[in-house]
Amino acid sequence: MDIISAFHIFLLFAGIANFAGGILSVVTWPIIRRKYRDSEQRYKGKKVSVIIPFKGKDFNNISYFLQQMYDDYEIIVVVDDEKEMEFIDKRAKVALNKNIPTCSGKISALLTGIEKAKGEIYVFADADIKPHEEWLSYLVGNINGMVSTSYRWYFKNKLLSCWNCAAASLLFYQRFNFAWGGATAIEKELFEKLKIDEIWRNEIVDDLTLTKAVKEAGYRINFVPQAIAEADEEINIVKWMNRQMAWIRHYFPSLWKVALFINVGMRISNITGFIILPFFPVTGLLLISPIIFDIPRGYEEYRSFKKLMKYSPSKFLPGHVYALLRPAISFLITYNLLASIFVKRIEWGGKIYEIGGRHGA
Repeated sequence: MDIISAFHIFLLFAGIANFAGGILSVVTWPIIRRKYRDSEQRYKGKKVSVIIPFKGKDFNNISYFLQQMYDDYEIIVVVDDEKEMEFIDKRAKVALNKNIPTCSGKISALLTGIEKAKGEIYVFADADIKPHEEWLSYLVGNINGMVSTSYRWYFKNKLLSCWNCAAASLLFYQRFNFAWGGATAIEKELFEKLKIDEIWRNEIVDDLTLTKAVKEAGYRINFVPQAIAEADEEINIVKWMNRQMAWIRHYFPSLWKVALFINVGMRISNITGFIILPFFPVTGLLLISPIIFDIPRGYEEYRSFKKLMKYSPSKFLPGHVYALLRPAISFLITYNLLASIFVKRIEWGGKIYEIGGRHGA
């Protein structure tokens, strides 16, 4: 057997694997929809403290948190500037960030808010989301003595919405999910048991460090798609995407390496498929098949979120947008993973943070 024949056989098996993976990426979504459609609002009767770090955000977003259909909860808004206190709705408690020097500004705000919290359950939320009225009852109602989390959604920018849809789809898989800092609920007892406050005092990122502590202790993180919340649009989209991958590279290097290996390998096989297509049509088509399967995959991802989320169907972009952009999103995610290698410093909340460092300048 000559080298060309051996290489062709190798590419053929790689193509078969690509084809099988492409089919699996599409057919699993009906199963996921059935599994997650049973998430219900289970009123626990426990007092909830919703802690919201606030820094230069839209003051009007606070009103969404104050309109929740939950019996017993408090809103604690933590600001950096004392002048901002007068603009916060009087129904919310307001605290001035203590600016702990050994951690990021956001974590410092969360720790400041916890000191004022009276609830049995802590909910950490971002000020740039606009949660629907049932957001809190779904998020808390599915905590099950562990940790529950949700995610953001962008309804306007096509590229941002499709990228976010692909990223959010990972949360359905227990092995890969994480507690997103923009909407996470945790029992106070568990928070204290895992000593999250002590961990946070020397960290930059809140959600990935909480995720690490929770999973290492053997607890589950329950994803609640019904609690996904609309979010304000990002401005510098690609830079923001690269930053998300840089945080994963720092806090979960093994996961990042696996994602990099799979994505880069897949893109190389796709490009190889186009090159050999005129010479070995079947093998070439098998190698590029994930790009083709990304079209129905993108539609199925979109359809699943649309069915499970608690927003009017009219707010969503058309399904064909997610279907047609999904192949490009796969290549964009590969670029984001590669670009994150070169991200050494991140500007966040008006401060500069060194990746691998502890606090900002």
